[in-house]
This record gives sequence, structure tokens and C-alpha cells, in this order.
Amino acid sequence: MDHRLALALSQLRERFPVDAEVWEVEAFLSSEGYNRREIGEIVSAWVSEIPPVTDSRTAASQSSVPFRVLGPHERGRFTPEAWGHLLALSSSGVMSGAELEGVIDRALSQVEGRIALDDIRTLMESGGIDDIGPSPDHVTIH
Repeated sequence: MDHRLALALSQLRERFPVDAEVWEVEAFLSSEGYNRREIGEIVSAWVSEIPPVTDSRTAASQSSVPFRVLGPHERGRFTPEAWGHLLALSSSGVMSGAELEGVIDRALSQVEGRIALDDIRTLMESGGIDDIGPSPDHVTIH
């Protein structure tokens, strides 16, 4: 996966701006033939890339987004793909910090054992948070 990961990351850098929507990136990777696990790994790596900073004072003053660290009771419960997906949604603005904490709390209380990406998506859909946009049969009436 290392070679495919590097190739996919270079394609994402060329195709998408830094502030691209995560669901667009996931849709692109799916169309390229990647499976859910691979998409989770690639999106996690893409989101975690930090651009080089020339002056640390200006970067610190511009970055006011908090980051989330796993607590001792959470370590080992989330798969890397699930945790990366949650962080990607939070950092892209799809989920607020409060929504992120709510999803984490629900996952910890409702899922037995290791929490996978599918578990996160199921919890989010049942909780009304749809990270990939409305379903195809969703109709909005104005």
C-alpha cells in the first residue's frame, strides 16, 4: 500500500486544494478503485499533512483550530481509519467540536470492542449527521 498511498497522495495534491471537502476526495478515491479501508488511510494521511511553515509566530497566530487527542480510555478503541475520518470531518468544518465529541461519546458507549469506520458512519447517519451529503432519494422542498 505504500506505493499506492504515495501515488494517491500526489494525485490529491494536484487535483484538490487544501480546503477541499472530504466527501469530494472520498468520491474521487472511490472512482479510482480504492476500497473503504484504503480511502480511510489515504484521507487520514492527506488531512494530516502539514504545510511547511516559514515563521512559527505567524503560523501560531493564524491557527486557532483546536486539535483532538485520544484519552486513555479511548486508546485502542478506534481503528486508525475511523479516527482519521473523524479528524478529517472536524478539521474540514463538516462537524463542530461539540458534534465530534458527541459522536465519540456515542461510539464509545454504543459499540462493543474496536470501533471501525463503518461503525462511525452508521452512528453519524443514525444521529442525523451525514458526512457525504444528502442521500440520492433525499428531497428538499422549499
